Amino acid sequence: MKAPTLWTLLALCLAGCQEKAAPPPPSLVPEIASGSDETFRDLQFGIAGRERTADGGQLIRVVGVHHGTSVGLAVVLGPTWHETQRAPNVALTSFSGTVTLRSMGPQSDQLLTAIDELYATGQRPRGMRQETPFAAISLRGDPRHLEGGLTKIKLFFESTDQTRYAELFLDINLSTGILSLNEKDPDYRNAIVRALAAP
Repeated sequence: MKAPTLWTLLALCLAGCQEKAAPPPPSLVPEIASGSDETFRDLQFGIAGRERTADGGQLIRVVGVHHGTSVGLAVVLGPTWHETQRAPNVALTSFSGTVTLRSMGPQSDQLLTAIDELYATGQRPRGMRQETPFAAISLRGDPRHLEGGLTKIKLFFESTDQTRYAELFLDINLSTGILSLNEKDPDYRNAIVRALAAP
């Protein structure tokens, strides 16, 4: 089946939304798992829109394609990021805050189905949870100023149940228009799908 056009993707994902960023060119609406290898299932998306939230955070809408199906979600960077020194003798600064993965409706439900398939978890979720919060710490760049270049953030899904704890990497590159959700460890796959799945 032929992949939907960029304008079809944007109409589905962004209907009724006033975006403050230009839509990505067609070359930047990727097959989400095209960069994956045999060990890690990394997911990449085209950035379709970016705006400030009412509390001062940043909301980024992303779109992609999986086997001809339009998929997407919203990534929300919280308004507060605390600067921390990584180590006493290391001149590198990190920022800790929160990142929330938010459903955009049917495209996000399709995305979670795709993740379940790519991760081979066999959970068959019925849909994506409205939003899933993660603790976050930057590994490169400043999450408060994404225009400064590639920003790499490590995400932690925290739970008192250790079987539900999970980690992910989030890469945001405004200059290329690409956002990626990359695996930290395949052992976290079941926990990630459970964290994102609607109850």
